[in-house]
Amino acid sequence: PGRTGRAVRARRSRGGSAAPSPMAEPQVSSPTAPPALGVGSGLCNDPRMAKRPRLADGVTAASAGGGEWVEVISELQPAIVALRVTHVRSFEEDPASTAQGTGFVVDKERGLILTNRHITGVGPVRATATFDRHEELEVEVIYRDPVHDFGFFRYDPSQLRLTRCAEIGLDPQALQVGAEIRVIGNDAGEKLQILSGTIARVDRNVPEFNTIYNDENTFYAGAGASTSGGSSGSPVLNKQGRAVALNAAGQEGAASAYFLPLDRVAYAFERLRHGNAVPRGTCMASFLFKPFDELKRVGLRECHEIDARAATVDATGMLMVDNVLCEQQVLRPGDILLSLQGQVCANFAQLEEILDASVGRALRMLVCRGDEELSLEVQVTDLHALIPRSFVELGLDTLHAIGYHAAKRMHLPMDTGMYLAKVGHVFDSLGCGRAAMITAVGKTPTPTAEAFVAAVSTIPHRQYFQVSWYELADFRRDRTLKTGFAKMSRAWFPLRLWRCEVTAGGPEHWVPEDFPVPEAAPPPRSVLPSSAVGVGGDQLVRRMKASLVSIRFRTDRRMRMESNYTCHAEGAGLLVDAERGLVLTDRHSAPQSLGDVEVTLAGMMTVDAEVLFIHPMHNLVMLRCDPSAFAALRKANVPLRAADLATGAKASLRGGERLHFVGYDNQGNTFSTDVTVAAVYLPSGRDEFPLWDVPRFRERNLEIAVLADTPEDARGGVICDSSGCVRALFAAFDMQDQQHEESTEAYGVVADVFRPMVDLLRADPDAKLEAPSLDVEVTAVDVATLARGAQGQLPRSWLQAIAQRCGRSGQAARAMCVHRVMPTGASDGRLQPGDVLMGIGGQPITCCLDIDRALALRPAGASAAATARNVRRRPASAAASSCPSGPSGDITVSVFRDGKERDVVVPLSRLPSADDEQLLLWAGLVLRRTPRCILERCGVAAAKMLLSLGPGRGVFVQHVLGGSPADTREIGMHCFVLELAGRPVRELEDIVGILQDTAKPPGVPDAAPSQNGRRWVRLRLMDTHGQEHVRALRCDPLYFPTLDLRRVANGRWQCTRPGV
Repeated sequence: PGRTGRAVRARRSRGGSAAPSPMAEPQVSSPTAPPALGVGSGLCNDPRMAKRPRLADGVTAASAGGGEWVEVISELQPAIVALRVTHVRSFEEDPASTAQGTGFVVDKERGLILTNRHITGVGPVRATATFDRHEELEVEVIYRDPVHDFGFFRYDPSQLRLTRCAEIGLDPQALQVGAEIRVIGNDAGEKLQILSGTIARVDRNVPEFNTIYNDENTFYAGAGASTSGGSSGSPVLNKQGRAVALNAAGQEGAASAYFLPLDRVAYAFERLRHGNAVPRGTCMASFLFKPFDELKRVGLRECHEIDARAATVDATGMLMVDNVLCEQQVLRPGDILLSLQGQVCANFAQLEEILDASVGRALRMLVCRGDEELSLEVQVTDLHALIPRSFVELGLDTLHAIGYHAAKRMHLPMDTGMYLAKVGHVFDSLGCGRAAMITAVGKTPTPTAEAFVAAVSTIPHRQYFQVSWYELADFRRDRTLKTGFAKMSRAWFPLRLWRCEVTAGGPEHWVPEDFPVPEAAPPPRSVLPSSAVGVGGDQLVRRMKASLVSIRFRTDRRMRMESNYTCHAEGAGLLVDAERGLVLTDRHSAPQSLGDVEVTLAGMMTVDAEVLFIHPMHNLVMLRCDPSAFAALRKANVPLRAADLATGAKASLRGGERLHFVGYDNQGNTFSTDVTVAAVYLPSGRDEFPLWDVPRFRERNLEIAVLADTPEDARGGVICDSSGCVRALFAAFDMQDQQHEESTEAYGVVADVFRPMVDLLRADPDAKLEAPSLDVEVTAVDVATLARGAQGQLPRSWLQAIAQRCGRSGQAARAMCVHRVMPTGASDGRLQPGDVLMGIGGQPITCCLDIDRALALRPAGASAAATARNVRRRPASAAASSCPSGPSGDITVSVFRDGKERDVVVPLSRLPSADDEQLLLWAGLVLRRTPRCILERCGVAAAKMLLSLGPGRGVFVQHVLGGSPADTREIGMHCFVLELAGRPVRELEDIVGILQDTAKPPGVPDAAPSQNGRRWVRLRLMDTHGQEHVRALRCDPLYFPTLDLRRVANGRWQCTRPGV
């Protein structure tokens, strides 16, 4: 069966289309109908505004099921509320997200709302209730039943201004077969739907779901009411206007609805009304109701049935133990309950009444086991103590104790370990999945949150530690205890322990406790002796092994800026500076600095690395190994050698060349093989690198080398000659296929492309490089086709240069044409799609490499002349002709357009490393400076708006954290923040300043109500099409404080709280 009570998840598709609308419209009801005449029983603060009873829009006697029902519904309608519950943290099987459900007021004086437990959740929540007249009030959890599917919220009745105060009484005894009922609630997300039905049975065992939480030790009622998602928590009403049951679940693909009887609900309600705690007891076993005939087959005697029917005239069966927890050593599955404390016990209501009154004591229980009667003494345990009331956050991971329901379902002891409710950056390195059970850290067991914190609090940042765990998702097939190593992460977010503090009859309060970061870990030691390097493989492998490195990258999905969807990558790199530990690789292997990058050198030792430079236009990245670790490696005489990069004519490839591939297979083994270059060309037309659905870096303006015999099992490596001279980097390119699936293909990037970047960083690793750009994408067009289709006569000298260049590489003559112009970029309004590039800065353009040479990579602030001097110091093959430019950095581009050769002056864009230096987390929005890949995909209106914001180019919403205020108010990702609290936003620092300036001073009244810093803030947003939207969200500094993540001097990320 499927749980209709599983609330409708108000979650959006995370990145399905190329430019998704970031604002999903919230579900709203139809406009309010004119109120009926007459004055209700209560008045609002304004005496001119009367609270009037009214019927739901469109509800008639026919739709309500009869005239008598109209009066009932009209009277009780103000007591039924639509609940929006945000689970701010993942807990048990509930992810951090927003859910919808229904509740109803059962005490209008104290503001008590009854709903389902799976609506209130088990962990911390923020919730609101929308009343009849569209009034939205914040509600707090005051009680969650540990077993049964019900809980209570509380609101402040004095805050209601328009809605008439009403409540629905509880009548557990009126739940009878044949009773006509109405289920009134938020069915399928629609405000106030009325579903009719007739109670068909009241003795059904609890419905079973493929979830951790399942109800137990109660009957359920059934009816054909066809309830669906969002109706969870709806009252099941009789004609007298009393609630006889609570809607809880339904059967998928059928009209069956399951209702929870109100016996224990009424018991808990009465205690809460008087401000008392609600004792709940368990014998660590769950029972099922079985008919007499079935029980006789497993040992029930005739005299037992006679005794049961004498005690309860209409008895049709008895209770039998279904399963027990590991701690229960007295009862066994199959035991038939005959009596409890000397009383015949044949129903759940009687059983639970006795258990709840006996918490902490032992009970006398008479059972029938087989054909033998046994008198047992069974201890009653406090059920509330078995439900997790604390959790731990560590490096974006969320863990809590196993809890009663998980222990019962998996048949594990209650002290087994910590349940991994959300996989973050730490345990993702272990390779375990969500719902893993962490049993020990090292040799220290972790049965509780406090024990887990004590075990991990002394582990330094980036230190590996041993972990033992079970995979609960696959537990029924594999119950093996697994052991592995996780990598500690303490730089992004602190180690935090949350505890729930509850007073009798009062709301829950979750209180955090942070733990300090221990001292840094010592540098890692070499794994293998230096003599082991170079052993095995052919001569070329032994030579290249000292220069090749393997790379592993990880990040958390919530911090994913440019990485693939899995946020994992493994690849290869090339050591290009053995003194400073500089490594050349591709964007697949190290797509961003916000993450964990590890480099394994010479197959001996793995060291941490930082992203030094990400080429803004090409699939190239430079890494720098951790200085202390790299120094220790060199001190250990580990043989490391900078790769020999090709120069001159060898720095490029041509079709038909026979060379060698040296690299890693998918198991990390080094191997070599002979390869043949099939072609070197610019992917164009149907072969171009496809656009991403979600804007990401996409290679363009690069001629790739394709091999005729690409190694099938290659992770990455280099293409070199027999002496080991590197001719090309065999780089991995991330792309998206026609089925919108991510894939990776490997192509060669010739040394001529990356040699300038390597030379500049070798000279000064701390240099801030800039790549001049025309902000255009070019495509290759056959000259023969161009000559037939273009107007006018193409210049003969240029055609000869094209023919000579293409002839040397064995390609057909092709020209470079402008394919796309970036909106508001350097060439916007100057170059046009279809322009044939003939020269840049006086240098003829025959291929993409000519464009790179004309627009030479340079240190930030360096002039073109200085760059030219630096370039001329390099070998002639690596030199790139600098572009003559004026004081403003303009450059002259010669194009062929409309049959004429034209000179166009273009102001160059200067692109820094394509990496983030700062992120801001506020109200669940992950904010970053607008990346170039987004600007390239924006519509004209959006691009112009961003251009008006100045050099910062605006603030971009990269992600929305589940369960956050932004998620609650349905603010989507991939949009721009234009205004915050009525003030313009141009860069991230603006948001920090606005938040500090608008913080409510003590004693100063606020127009927007604020509670514990939870003030309302207005946002003006813009999607990538240029359409503006206005939203308001409520800040939550407790669960979602403002965090400022920045790259510090050593290239690592540091997290701070502005103003703290």
